[in-house]
Amino acid sequence: MAKEIKELSSLPVEHQHLILESFCKNYQPIEIDDKVYLIPEAVSDLIDNLVMQLGDLYALSERDIIGKEEN
Repeated sequence: MAKEIKELSSLPVEHQHLILESFCKNYQPIEIDDKVYLIPEAVSDLIDNLVMQLGDLYALSERDIIGKEEN
């Protein structure tokens, strides 16, 4: 279902297209709880980097735990 952006309706169609294209240009989809959201590409990159860092930290913690004697 489409929703009207009232501020755009008073602009010429060409301007409406340019504005709407700019909204979608640098956004990435992210799915949370079966809902899709568009987020800025920079935020998507940040999330990806954080996920990689968490994976690295988990791997390091597992490596440090393996081989240690329990107290």
